[in-house]
Amino acid sequence: MKKRPTSLVAVAIDRRSSVFFRQTWIEIDKSDFHFNFKKIKEYVAKDTKIMAVIKSDAYGHGGIALAKEAQKAGVPWIAVSSLEEGIQFREAGIKTNILILGNIFPFENFQVAAAHSLTPTVSTTAGLLALEDLAIKLDKKISFHLQIDTGMGRIGAQPEASYAMLQKIAQIPEINMSGVYTHYAVADTDPVFTQAQLGVFAKIVKFARTNLGLKFIAHSANSAALFKNKRTHLDMVRPGLSLYGLNPFKHAERFLKLKPVLSWKTKVTFLKKVPAGFCISYGRTFVTNRASVIATIPVGYADGYNRLLSNKGDVLVGGKRCPIAGRITMDMTMIDVTGVKGVAVGDEVVLIGVQGKEQIKADELAKIQDTISYEITCAISPHVPRIVI
Repeated sequence: MKKRPTSLVAVAIDRRSSVFFRQTWIEIDKSDFHFNFKKIKEYVAKDTKIMAVIKSDAYGHGGIALAKEAQKAGVPWIAVSSLEEGIQFREAGIKTNILILGNIFPFENFQVAAAHSLTPTVSTTAGLLALEDLAIKLDKKISFHLQIDTGMGRIGAQPEASYAMLQKIAQIPEINMSGVYTHYAVADTDPVFTQAQLGVFAKIVKFARTNLGLKFIAHSANSAALFKNKRTHLDMVRPGLSLYGLNPFKHAERFLKLKPVLSWKTKVTFLKKVPAGFCISYGRTFVTNRASVIATIPVGYADGYNRLLSNKGDVLVGGKRCPIAGRITMDMTMIDVTGVKGVAVGDEVVLIGVQGKEQIKADELAKIQDTISYEITCAISPHVPRIVI
């Protein structure tokens, strides 16, 4: 009896040990994640701690999976953006200290944070008093980090108000300020303003330690500041983007050469040969100027593959760059594969990542869309499977 050929779907499921049927997926290379962590650890002083920023689903990379890898790497702190993320991590078995960077409101939610051993950020006197009331109610000491707004203008206590807050904190035995932090607005572009922010923050830290005798971790450096200004490292740094091998600014590789953790892949699911003068996709914005081979791939703007890449972006097929042909649609995109010899249905297509000697980086897609690489990875839909390799 003639053996039936193995289906493309079955091969995909077997190779990646995960069941999904639409041939579009994300690969997360945990070895590259650990490589980046090691490089950052070597870059900072031996006694400087690292808080791994794994907020917003690890910038689209898959939060729980990378939180587990961060825990394996021995990071003392993980940062998330919300209570929901913190709870997910705890339920997934993450025991590392978790700081919620986002503002907690209403204050009744402090009780949720306490129940899951999550460290909240506090920025107001009202928040301090609410935390004190909860600590008395639970008859347990509750830890938090105080955020100071030194120029970001997002959340955080104003510097002039922080001194009175710190004096109040020193008088409340039921709460424990285990950390004080700030965030830089232009660490990637303006070293003068960044240094001014650091100066304001350093004065507040000194006051809290010298005048009030408070003991805590001071942290301020995001990825850009971590690379550009070692004076911002303080007791702990907060790498986010750099942990995933993405550059926080142009030519960041001069400071640290990191490896992109994420690859975005799909497969050719349909092929057609068309004559010159053939129109592709909505609006007929792409017209072939020769006899061409056009492939369809099962990915579109509903997956986070932005429509702004239409007729501008490239993908990799057979180790060669192939242009996007026509407008990207909700669930499918067409590409011109005329130059790929022997192209066939089932061939792997790389949207972000390496194939052969070619590479497409998130930075490249960001430049086309006039945005930043953060948005590129964060925008990849949660329904696209993340496979840890």
